[in-house]
Amino acid sequence: MHRRLKIILIHVVVVGLMLIILAAKNYPTPHEKYRICGDRPLRPVRHRSTRMVGGVNVGVDVWPWQVSILYQPNSSAPLRQICGGAIVHEKWVMTAAACALEDKGKLLVRAGSNSLDVDDVSTQISEVSRSVVHKKFGPYSMRYNIALLEMKTPFVFDSYVLPICVPNENIAQYNFESCYITGYNAQPGDDVGMLQEAKVWLITRSLCNKPLFWNYTVSPDFICAGEFDGGINGCETNLGGPLSCYIKIFHSYFLIGFRVKATSCELPHQPNIYIKVHTYFFWIEKEMNVSLI
Repeated sequence: MHRRLKIILIHVVVVGLMLIILAAKNYPTPHEKYRICGDRPLRPVRHRSTRMVGGVNVGVDVWPWQVSILYQPNSSAPLRQICGGAIVHEKWVMTAAACALEDKGKLLVRAGSNSLDVDDVSTQISEVSRSVVHKKFGPYSMRYNIALLEMKTPFVFDSYVLPICVPNENIAQYNFESCYITGYNAQPGDDVGMLQEAKVWLITRSLCNKPLFWNYTVSPDFICAGEFDGGINGCETNLGGPLSCYIKIFHSYFLIGFRVKATSCELPHQPNIYIKVHTYFFWIEKEMNVSLI
Protein backbone atom coordinates (compact mmCIF):
# COMPACT_ATOMS: atom_id res chain seq x y z
CA MET A 1 0.00 0.00 0.00
CA HIS A 2 2.78 2.44 0.98
CA ARG A 3 4.73 1.51 -2.17
CA ARG A 4 1.71 2.29 -4.39
CA LEU A 5 1.19 5.65 -2.65
CA LYS A 6 4.86 6.48 -3.15
CA ILE A 7 4.62 5.70 -6.88
CA ILE A 8 1.53 7.93 -7.21
CA LEU A 9 3.28 10.81 -5.41
CA ILE A 10 6.34 10.49 -7.65
CA HIS A 11 4.08 10.53 -10.74
CA VAL A 12 2.30 13.69 -9.52
CA VAL A 13 5.63 15.44 -8.87
CA VAL A 14 7.03 14.47 -12.31
CA VAL A 15 3.89 15.67 -14.14
CA GLY A 16 3.97 18.92 -12.14
CA LEU A 17 7.60 19.54 -13.05
CA MET A 18 6.87 18.85 -16.74
CA LEU A 19 4.05 21.40 -16.77
CA ILE A 20 6.29 23.99 -15.09
CA ILE A 21 9.00 23.40 -17.73
CA LEU A 22 6.48 23.65 -20.57
CA ALA A 23 5.11 26.90 -19.16
CA ALA A 24 8.60 28.33 -18.67
CA LYS A 25 9.45 27.59 -22.33
CA ASN A 26 6.10 28.98 -23.54
CA TYR A 27 5.07 25.58 -24.89
CA PRO A 28 1.36 24.78 -24.75
CA THR A 29 0.29 22.49 -21.92
CA PRO A 30 -1.93 19.50 -22.81
CA HIS A 31 -5.03 21.59 -22.09
CA GLU A 32 -3.75 24.72 -23.80
CA LYS A 33 -2.76 23.07 -27.06
CA TYR A 34 -6.41 22.71 -28.02
CA ARG A 35 -6.79 26.50 -27.71
CA ILE A 36 -3.78 27.52 -29.77
CA CYS A 37 -6.05 27.96 -32.81
CA GLY A 38 -8.43 30.90 -32.96
CA ASP A 39 -6.66 32.75 -30.16
CA ARG A 40 -5.61 36.38 -30.25
CA PRO A 41 -4.93 39.33 -27.93
CA LEU A 42 -7.65 41.53 -26.52
CA ARG A 43 -8.80 44.10 -29.06
CA PRO A 44 -8.15 47.79 -28.53
CA VAL A 45 -11.16 50.09 -28.59
CA ARG A 46 -11.31 51.88 -31.94
CA HIS A 47 -13.56 54.73 -33.05
CA ARG A 48 -12.03 55.75 -36.37
CA SER A 49 -14.00 54.70 -39.45
CA THR A 50 -12.22 54.00 -42.73
CA ARG A 51 -12.91 51.60 -45.57
CA MET A 52 -12.48 47.97 -46.56
CA VAL A 53 -15.42 48.93 -47.42
CA GLY A 54 -16.58 49.90 -43.90
CA GLY A 55 -13.47 48.66 -42.09
CA VAL A 56 -10.95 50.07 -39.65
CA ASN A 57 -7.18 49.65 -39.73
CA VAL A 58 -5.91 46.97 -37.37
CA GLY A 59 -2.64 45.23 -36.49
CA VAL A 60 -2.01 41.73 -37.79
CA ASP A 61 -1.56 40.50 -34.22
CA VAL A 62 -5.31 41.01 -33.81
CA TRP A 63 -6.02 38.66 -36.74
CA PRO A 64 -2.89 36.47 -36.92
CA TRP A 65 -4.40 33.93 -39.35
CA GLN A 66 -5.00 36.50 -42.11
CA VAL A 67 -2.79 36.04 -45.18
CA SER A 68 -2.37 37.68 -48.55
CA ILE A 69 -2.05 35.48 -51.63
CA LEU A 70 0.28 37.11 -54.13
CA TYR A 71 0.76 36.36 -57.83
CA GLN A 72 3.75 37.11 -60.04
CA PRO A 73 3.15 36.11 -63.69
CA ASN A 74 6.85 36.46 -64.57
CA SER A 75 10.13 37.45 -62.91
CA SER A 76 9.99 41.01 -64.19
CA ALA A 77 6.38 41.65 -63.17
CA PRO A 78 5.52 43.08 -59.74
CA LEU A 79 3.82 40.93 -57.13
CA ARG A 80 0.14 41.71 -56.75
CA GLN A 81 -2.47 40.49 -54.33
CA ILE A 82 -5.10 38.33 -55.96
CA CYS A 83 -6.86 36.99 -52.85
CA GLY A 84 -6.91 36.64 -49.10
CA GLY A 85 -6.90 33.45 -47.09
CA ALA A 86 -6.64 31.98 -43.60
CA ILE A 87 -3.98 29.88 -41.88
CA VAL A 88 -5.51 26.64 -40.59
CA HIS A 89 -2.30 24.67 -39.95
CA GLU A 90 1.44 25.41 -39.94
CA LYS A 91 1.63 24.05 -43.49
CA TRP A 92 -1.81 24.92 -44.86
CA VAL A 93 -3.83 27.97 -45.92
CA MET A 94 -7.50 27.83 -46.88
CA THR A 95 -8.95 30.07 -49.58
CA ALA A 96 -11.41 30.11 -52.46
CA ALA A 97 -10.80 27.71 -55.35
CA ALA A 98 -10.93 30.65 -57.75
CA CYS A 99 -7.79 31.96 -56.01
CA ALA A 100 -5.78 28.77 -56.62
CA LEU A 101 -6.19 28.33 -60.38
CA GLU A 102 -2.95 30.14 -61.23
CA ASP A 103 0.34 28.24 -61.60
CA LYS A 104 1.32 27.39 -58.01
CA GLY A 105 4.93 28.22 -58.86
CA LYS A 106 3.90 31.84 -59.32
CA LEU A 107 2.07 32.14 -56.01
CA LEU A 108 3.42 33.43 -52.70
CA VAL A 109 1.64 33.51 -49.35
CA ARG A 110 2.39 36.41 -47.01
CA ALA A 111 1.49 36.33 -43.31
CA GLY A 112 2.20 38.46 -40.25
CA SER A 113 2.04 41.82 -42.03
CA ASN A 114 0.04 44.98 -41.32
CA SER A 115 0.38 46.24 -44.88
CA LEU A 116 0.63 44.86 -48.39
CA ASP A 117 3.54 47.13 -49.23
CA VAL A 118 5.78 46.83 -46.17
CA ASP A 119 7.48 43.76 -44.74
CA ASP A 120 7.34 43.94 -40.95
CA VAL A 121 9.73 42.14 -38.62
CA SER A 122 6.85 39.71 -38.06
CA THR A 123 6.26 39.03 -41.79
CA GLN A 124 6.60 35.44 -43.01
CA ILE A 125 6.53 34.56 -46.72
CA SER A 126 6.30 31.10 -48.26
CA GLU A 127 6.09 29.65 -51.74
CA VAL A 128 3.30 27.19 -52.47
CA SER A 129 4.39 23.58 -52.87
CA ARG A 130 0.95 22.18 -53.69
CA SER A 131 -2.52 23.53 -54.33
CA VAL A 132 -5.58 21.34 -53.78
CA VAL A 133 -8.73 22.55 -55.52
CA HIS A 134 -11.99 20.71 -54.91
CA LYS A 135 -12.53 18.38 -57.86
CA LYS A 136 -16.17 19.44 -58.27
CA PHE A 137 -15.38 23.13 -58.59
CA GLY A 138 -16.24 24.72 -61.92
CA PRO A 139 -15.24 28.25 -62.96
CA TYR A 140 -18.82 29.17 -63.85
CA SER A 141 -20.29 28.17 -60.50
CA MET A 142 -19.63 29.17 -56.91
CA ARG A 143 -20.28 25.62 -55.67
CA TYR A 144 -17.31 23.72 -54.19
CA ASN A 145 -15.32 26.96 -54.34
CA ILE A 146 -12.72 25.82 -51.82
CA ALA A 147 -8.98 25.21 -52.03
CA LEU A 148 -6.05 24.38 -49.78
CA LEU A 149 -2.54 25.70 -50.35
CA GLU A 150 0.35 23.73 -48.89
CA MET A 151 3.31 25.86 -47.86
CA LYS A 152 6.83 25.04 -49.02
CA THR A 153 8.08 26.62 -45.79
CA PRO A 154 5.88 25.91 -42.74
CA PHE A 155 4.79 28.89 -40.69
CA VAL A 156 6.50 29.54 -37.37
CA PHE A 157 3.70 30.35 -34.94
CA ASP A 158 4.09 33.44 -32.75
CA SER A 159 1.99 36.41 -31.66
CA TYR A 160 1.59 37.57 -35.28
CA VAL A 161 1.11 34.27 -37.12
CA LEU A 162 -1.36 31.72 -35.76
CA PRO A 163 -4.03 29.40 -37.18
CA ILE A 164 -7.78 29.84 -36.86
CA CYS A 165 -9.93 26.92 -35.69
CA VAL A 166 -11.84 24.94 -38.33
CA PRO A 167 -15.41 24.01 -37.31
CA ASN A 168 -17.15 20.71 -37.91
CA GLU A 169 -20.94 20.44 -38.17
CA ASN A 170 -21.43 20.13 -34.40
CA ILE A 171 -19.34 23.19 -33.57
CA ALA A 172 -21.10 25.25 -36.25
CA GLN A 173 -24.38 24.81 -34.33
CA TYR A 174 -23.16 26.92 -31.40
CA ASN A 175 -24.14 30.56 -31.11
CA PHE A 176 -21.60 33.06 -32.42
CA GLU A 177 -20.95 35.96 -30.08
CA SER A 178 -19.51 38.15 -32.83
CA CYS A 179 -18.29 37.85 -36.42
CA TYR A 180 -15.67 39.86 -38.31
CA ILE A 181 -14.38 40.05 -41.85
CA THR A 182 -10.77 41.00 -42.52
CA GLY A 183 -8.63 41.82 -45.51
CA TYR A 184 -6.18 44.25 -47.04
CA ASN A 185 -7.96 47.40 -48.15
CA ALA A 186 -8.17 47.80 -51.93
CA GLN A 187 -10.08 51.09 -51.90
CA PRO A 188 -8.29 54.26 -53.05
CA GLY A 189 -7.14 56.54 -50.24
CA ASP A 190 -4.62 56.89 -47.44
CA ASP A 191 -5.43 53.42 -46.10
CA VAL A 192 -4.96 51.44 -49.31
CA GLY A 193 -3.10 48.21 -48.67
CA MET A 194 -3.63 48.30 -44.90
CA LEU A 195 -5.07 45.33 -43.00
CA GLN A 196 -8.62 46.15 -41.97
CA GLU A 197 -11.45 44.56 -40.01
CA ALA A 198 -15.20 45.09 -39.93
CA LYS A 199 -17.85 43.62 -37.68
CA VAL A 200 -20.61 42.01 -39.72
CA TRP A 201 -24.00 40.44 -39.23
CA LEU A 202 -24.93 37.07 -40.67
CA ILE A 203 -27.89 37.19 -43.04
CA THR A 204 -30.17 34.18 -43.37
CA ARG A 205 -30.14 32.31 -46.66
CA SER A 206 -33.89 32.83 -47.11
CA LEU A 207 -33.45 36.60 -46.89
CA CYS A 208 -30.28 36.62 -48.99
CA ASN A 209 -32.11 34.69 -51.73
CA LYS A 210 -34.93 37.20 -52.10
CA PRO A 211 -35.19 38.89 -55.53
CA LEU A 212 -34.04 42.21 -54.02
CA PHE A 213 -30.83 40.51 -52.87
CA TRP A 214 -29.26 37.51 -54.69
CA ASN A 215 -32.43 36.22 -56.35
CA TYR A 216 -32.27 32.50 -55.37
CA THR A 217 -28.60 31.99 -56.30
CA VAL A 218 -27.36 31.27 -52.75
CA SER A 219 -27.15 27.49 -52.25
CA PRO A 220 -27.38 25.70 -48.85
CA ASP A 221 -23.59 25.55 -48.41
CA PHE A 222 -23.28 29.35 -48.48
CA ILE A 223 -24.00 32.13 -46.03
CA CYS A 224 -24.31 35.90 -46.51
CA ALA A 225 -22.71 38.48 -44.23
CA GLY A 226 -22.46 42.25 -44.21
CA GLU A 227 -25.02 45.02 -44.02
CA PHE A 228 -28.27 45.45 -45.92
CA ASP A 229 -27.28 48.88 -47.20
CA GLY A 230 -23.89 47.67 -48.48
CA GLY A 231 -21.90 49.82 -46.05
CA ILE A 232 -19.66 46.93 -44.97
CA ASN A 233 -18.21 44.58 -47.58
CA GLY A 234 -15.08 43.06 -49.00
CA CYS A 235 -14.13 43.55 -52.64
CA GLU A 236 -12.67 41.38 -55.40
CA THR A 237 -9.11 41.32 -54.07
CA ASN A 238 -10.57 40.20 -50.74
CA LEU A 239 -11.90 36.93 -52.23
CA GLY A 240 -10.93 34.02 -49.99
CA GLY A 241 -10.82 36.35 -46.98
CA PRO A 242 -11.98 34.85 -43.69
CA LEU A 243 -15.26 35.27 -41.86
CA SER A 244 -14.09 34.77 -38.27
CA CYS A 245 -16.70 34.17 -35.57
CA TYR A 246 -16.14 33.92 -31.83
CA ILE A 247 -17.68 31.00 -29.93
CA LYS A 248 -17.62 31.84 -26.24
CA ILE A 249 -17.78 28.29 -24.87
CA PHE A 250 -14.49 27.48 -26.66
CA HIS A 251 -12.92 30.93 -26.06
CA SER A 252 -11.81 30.83 -29.70
CA TYR A 253 -12.49 32.18 -33.17
CA PHE A 254 -13.59 29.75 -35.86
CA LEU A 255 -13.39 30.01 -39.64
CA ILE A 256 -17.13 30.00 -40.26
CA GLY A 257 -16.69 30.99 -43.89
CA PHE A 258 -14.50 32.64 -46.48
CA ARG A 259 -15.52 35.04 -49.21
CA VAL A 260 -16.43 33.53 -52.59
CA LYS A 261 -18.45 36.36 -54.14
CA ALA A 262 -17.52 40.01 -53.75
CA THR A 263 -18.07 41.59 -57.17
CA SER A 264 -20.75 43.82 -55.69
CA CYS A 265 -18.37 45.89 -53.57
CA GLU A 266 -20.41 48.36 -51.45
CA LEU A 267 -23.64 47.94 -53.43
CA PRO A 268 -26.82 47.86 -51.31
CA HIS A 269 -28.82 44.61 -51.04
CA GLN A 270 -25.92 42.49 -52.32
CA PRO A 271 -23.89 41.36 -49.29
CA ASN A 272 -20.80 39.23 -49.75
CA ILE A 273 -21.36 35.48 -50.04
CA TYR A 274 -19.24 33.08 -47.98
CA ILE A 275 -18.81 29.33 -48.23
CA LYS A 276 -19.78 27.44 -45.06
CA VAL A 277 -16.51 25.82 -44.02
CA HIS A 278 -18.10 23.17 -41.80
CA THR A 279 -19.85 21.58 -44.78
CA TYR A 280 -16.40 20.66 -46.16
CA PHE A 281 -14.82 19.61 -42.86
CA PHE A 282 -14.18 15.98 -43.78
CA TRP A 283 -12.82 16.92 -47.21
CA ILE A 284 -10.45 19.39 -45.52
CA GLU A 285 -9.15 16.79 -43.03
CA LYS A 286 -8.75 14.19 -45.77
CA GLU A 287 -6.80 16.46 -48.11
CA MET A 288 -4.58 17.85 -45.36
CA ASN A 289 -4.15 14.41 -43.79
CA VAL A 290 -4.38 15.92 -40.31
CA SER A 291 -6.91 15.88 -37.47
CA LEU A 292 -8.37 19.32 -36.78
CA ILE A 293 -10.46 18.49 -33.71
